[in-house]
Amino acid sequence: MKHAALRFSGAGLWAMAAAVLLGACSGPPIPHGSMAQLFPNGPQPVEKSYTVDGHHIHYFEVDGAPTARILFIHGTPGDWHSWAGFMADPRLQARATMIAVDRAGFGDSDPGQVVPGMEQQSRLLEPLLRGSGAPTLVVGHSLGGPIAGRMAMDFPDEVRAALLIAPSIDPATEQPRWYNRLMEMRLVQWIAPEEFMWSNREIMPLDADLRAMTPGWKHLAMPITMIQGEKDKLVDPKTADFAEQALPQGAKVMRVPDEGHFVLWEKPQLVVDALLDLLDRTASDTNKPG
Repeated sequence: MKHAALRFSGAGLWAMAAAVLLGACSGPPIPHGSMAQLFPNGPQPVEKSYTVDGHHIHYFEVDGAPTARILFIHGTPGDWHSWAGFMADPRLQARATMIAVDRAGFGDSDPGQVVPGMEQQSRLLEPLLRGSGAPTLVVGHSLGGPIAGRMAMDFPDEVRAALLIAPSIDPATEQPRWYNRLMEMRLVQWIAPEEFMWSNREIMPLDADLRAMTPGWKHLAMPITMIQGEKDKLVDPKTADFAEQALPQGAKVMRVPDEGHFVLWEKPQLVVDALLDLLDRTASDTNKPG
């Protein structure tokens, strides 16, 4: 009877962890379908790839106006589909070439070969900052937010502006949670969905990376906008307070009432408007080297 109770206790712990994770990570209204379904009215993206430091990086690019360039970076887990709706937007197509990447370890970029660490991920994506319309406006959602920020710190001449959406940038609120530590257990790893385990490998060292990045935010000279839902259950809404203190003077911090972590899909107009605003604000900077 004692062993049965122990088995039930372990199952109960996993059930609680699964409930938290599935409630947090499942159900976002990410667009999926064929290219014809995702891009019915405009140019379809071209599939491309490159190799850097032994990692195969897969991405899609939509040719738009040659005067600007936008790079979209998804969170964890995820892939390039997170941004398909924005890449299909005719207003953005008229203003910029757009790129959506599968980050290392996700999508078709060597699935499972995750590369923890903001500096490493920044380096792997740097080739995407170059090309038509450079320097590049970088956009990151969730874990993609600090990656976009790290790219702005590492390659300031190649980044014209940054849009951070529900970004995991505050080290005080991004420490591993109990279910992240639970997923370090071998039994849980055997049961858990693969993508959750890949994500956990990125999340465990995140707070240390964010602490190292914190002083660098103030030194960024390009325009920065942040969008944060006030009912976000994955990234603490207090991140907006951190952003107001950490980001350089002139950065815009937009608090969105009654919206959660998936604000980019539930209120896409906010994102499109923010991108157009950043493109307008940096229109005179298109002569920067890219």
